[in-house]
Amino acid sequence: MINHTLKFSLVFASLILAGCSDDTDVQAKKTASSVTPFSDQQQLEQLANQLVVKYQFFSNVETDCPQHNGKAVKYCYSAEIHFDLVETDTKKTYFSEAQAWQLNFSQVYPAYASSSETFDLQHLNGDMHQITPKNSFTGFQAGQSQKVKLWVKSTLISESELMPNYWLAMAGLTPAIIVSTKTKIAAETGLELQPWVVPFSDTVKQIKSAPDDINQYASTTWLYNNEPQLALDDSHLDFAIIPTPKSVVVKDKTARLDLASGLQVKLSSNIKYVALAGAFERLALLGIKESQTGVAVSVVLNDKKNADWRAGHYQLTINDSAINIVAQDSSGAFYGLQSLASLVTLGSTLVPLVNVDDQPHYEYRGQHIDVARNFHSKAFIFALIKQMAAYKLNKLHLHLAEDEGWRLELPSLPELTQIGAKRCLDLSDKQCMQPQLGGGASDRDGYYSIADYQDILRMASKHYIQVIPSLDMPGHSRAAIKAMEARYHYYMSQEDEVAAKRYLLTDFEDKTQYSSIQNYNDNTLNICMESTYTFVDRVLEDLKALHQEAEHPLALYHIGADETAGAWLQSPVCQALIADKSNDFGDAKHLGAHFIERVAHMVTSKGIAVGGWNDGLKETDVAKMPSEVYSYIWDALPWGAHQQVSEQAHRNWHIILSTPDVLYFDFPYQVDPKERGYHWASRRVTTRSLFNFMPDNLPIHAEFRLDTLGKNYIANDKQQLDKSGDISHQPLPKNFTISGIQGQLWSETVRSDTQAEYMIYPRLLALAERSWHQAGWQVPYNDQGGRYSKDSNVFNQQLGQVRDKKWLAFSQTIGKKELAKLDIAGVFYRVPTVGAKIDGGVLSANTAIKGLPIEYRVNSGQWQAYQQPVKVNGVVQVRALTFDKQRAGRTMTVNK
Repeated sequence: MINHTLKFSLVFASLILAGCSDDTDVQAKKTASSVTPFSDQQQLEQLANQLVVKYQFFSNVETDCPQHNGKAVKYCYSAEIHFDLVETDTKKTYFSEAQAWQLNFSQVYPAYASSSETFDLQHLNGDMHQITPKNSFTGFQAGQSQKVKLWVKSTLISESELMPNYWLAMAGLTPAIIVSTKTKIAAETGLELQPWVVPFSDTVKQIKSAPDDINQYASTTWLYNNEPQLALDDSHLDFAIIPTPKSVVVKDKTARLDLASGLQVKLSSNIKYVALAGAFERLALLGIKESQTGVAVSVVLNDKKNADWRAGHYQLTINDSAINIVAQDSSGAFYGLQSLASLVTLGSTLVPLVNVDDQPHYEYRGQHIDVARNFHSKAFIFALIKQMAAYKLNKLHLHLAEDEGWRLELPSLPELTQIGAKRCLDLSDKQCMQPQLGGGASDRDGYYSIADYQDILRMASKHYIQVIPSLDMPGHSRAAIKAMEARYHYYMSQEDEVAAKRYLLTDFEDKTQYSSIQNYNDNTLNICMESTYTFVDRVLEDLKALHQEAEHPLALYHIGADETAGAWLQSPVCQALIADKSNDFGDAKHLGAHFIERVAHMVTSKGIAVGGWNDGLKETDVAKMPSEVYSYIWDALPWGAHQQVSEQAHRNWHIILSTPDVLYFDFPYQVDPKERGYHWASRRVTTRSLFNFMPDNLPIHAEFRLDTLGKNYIANDKQQLDKSGDISHQPLPKNFTISGIQGQLWSETVRSDTQAEYMIYPRLLALAERSWHQAGWQVPYNDQGGRYSKDSNVFNQQLGQVRDKKWLAFSQTIGKKELAKLDIAGVFYRVPTVGAKIDGGVLSANTAIKGLPIEYRVNSGQWQAYQQPVKVNGVVQVRALTFDKQRAGRTMTVNK
């Protein structure tokens, strides 16, 4: 493999220098042919250092949206990009009208119209945009501000959606990132700063996603009033375990066992120490170490399996002299020790005397991480695995390939990471991928080597976590497509056409024009080519072998299968396939389903269960699918998620809830432009809203949740018929239960490991709670069907009060007990913004996570600790701190 890799790289580089090209690089060359090369590379770099870019967003509720292709545009947002030069010599000019330079930048949603006296702006592909000079342009000079206005058929809610790393390019020169568009890190908060973004300040026009959007900005007053106004009681803290056990019995609330002497571990003969090493390591981190003279900890596996005990069941007994754990299996023993760790309060070695009987509510308790759009390090994954295990999550869904990058080394296909794992300042996709999502800097790219990936698998095994890899296909596959095109060109240069076409994913004669959801025109595999299935098979074989070598069997593979655009229609290969009447899929509309059905059977033929996103799976014929399928439901609750669950439950498939308005951790915590994330399915996803989730009863949420516009909605779960009299919806099958739930972190706006942790924690703790524990306040599902709204009152006021009290207790446990553990583990969790109000000159403050330190200051003076309501006079600002007081959350000015 080493020789093949080296040879490929050398020959491939020579092809680049020789100008080997196809249609994909026309775009990159369009300004090069008639350009006199800019003679001074240093001058280009000076301009990149001195050009000040400012992106000024105006409004999501514009009334002057220009037409698009002759048609009126109802909604759009508008913005201006300003360019100023920091240069003391006012006579010095950078670039001139004769020089065909390019300024390239990423913007998630395409600009469909622009206006400027000196610039043209166009959308290229994906999120790439390009600004070029008009004939009227005479150069950049100090004191001469220039701008371009643009309109976008979408909404802009979060500042984080505005991508960094604008870059200058010109034929014959090395491109350079414009320094003013690079991100910075705030010293006090550790949060990202975006110097090129004019801060959003209009809490109406820049907060509304549509004219009828009634969501309110999360001001300090809103935050304060949104918290349950109930008395706090922390007497439960010593006995609290997250996730909440099925049963905890405390006979003497004052009795404690002191673990200062450590733990003397005694294991039954049917369990080995290595099976529990991960749990003992966590206890040691919390200050409870092993010792030959310590408190006896007996761990016994139950030889006689109890039919009522699920996998992961355990009993934990702490008496006045010893700790005993009896478990159904080794994972149960591991979870029993994690519950012991949960009882530990940092700074103390005392634990309460309890009898715990516990087992999980769901078998599948998952967290998904997108490491493809922006790469996240092996160290980050290791840390995530440890925290998932601490809170008894057991499935890690790794999204390893996307349009923007391929992040896993495979022995048979080195090109996937040679080309697909790095972005650079180049639009040709020949040596690297385009710098989509502002990925021109090298700090957001990389891949897991074979050794890295197997280390991750071994770490997961150690913590009873199953890794579920996903290499999304047939859409979201641009990185694979471009890598295999590079492979094709290499072998064609070697006059080996057979090898060149073996894994080719592109029909070069396909003239279909399409645009994916992410606005790509070239990100979908050609599913009519046999070489595509050869590629898929090779990937699966390599992946399975990696898992086997790491002794972590590949038990479930997620094929993706979502958001496939209208590709292939003009592909000669597809047209020939459709014309062949021996095929049974009918017409072009069923090509996508044909791909999913065929690949699903390829996966299961290798002894691997298959999973995928529900929108692709629902297009398939259940008779043509394997009997065991995991369907990940990602419809939002107001859009009819319960209907999608029902449709696929009636196929007798496993259902994994991935509902975005509850479980997407790349959505903002609050309605605030400073909060990172997308907003298409929810304006806020909080730790509390996830705690309030009832996974077994989706339609009930219409009684108390809101849609993306902040409005009530109706969920009709009764049997419904279409115009033909056929059933269009019906309640879930009697006694059906979902297999589990999964949190998702997509990484379009998540540009670092710390940002990923900010988005995951503390929401992950509520995910664990809902995955493991079925709360008593939850309403059982009505298998006769029902119609739910804010007026149906099935989830009544009494249940709501019980839930809110439980939330306050859970929040206190997080804030006063668990975040301290995250601090010593080095986890960058989100510090909540502070709710506050001033009434009669008295400041009152609170936070969503109870127990964290709060500070306030007046007229930008010294920060002071907030303990209780206090008199103030002046401009008041508030903030919270981490439990260890080493990091501050965002500062908020209290509303007058």
